[in-house]
Amino acid sequence: VGPTCRGSGVNQDQRKLGYAVYNDLDFEPITESEGDSYARCMVRIREVSLSFELIRQAVNKIPDGPVDIKVKGFPEGEFFSRLEQPRGEVVYYVKGNGTKFLSRFRIRTPTFANIPALVHMLAGCELADVPVIVLSIDPCISCAER
Repeated sequence: VGPTCRGSGVNQDQRKLGYAVYNDLDFEPITESEGDSYARCMVRIREVSLSFELIRQAVNKIPDGPVDIKVKGFPEGEFFSRLEQPRGEVVYYVKGNGTKFLSRFRIRTPTFANIPALVHMLAGCELADVPVIVLSIDPCISCAER
């Protein structure tokens, strides 16, 4: 997911789903087609410039008035969301039961989704290339702990 996929030419970015203000921002996901560590690194580098441009656009769309909203009560129901983080897609699932305690809360982090791709990336590679390949997916080790 995220830069790991986009470094292989996959034009997928959860921000293009139009959540929050992203529907009103003009951008195209950054992709590279080579599918190697260098391509994944270049996607991340080019996304820094894209991030600055998105910030410029978003600042101009901030409405006037108060920005804080008070949450009242303890809602019941379920919520599922897919969002783009720097490492890729994160998935949140929340289930409220009307009390101050949630009955279910799950997160699937981008690192957890990207680690299975390492099996294919590392197949047949030189031992000296392993650190570069692993670091090219920008793993968050604590995010992958289950």
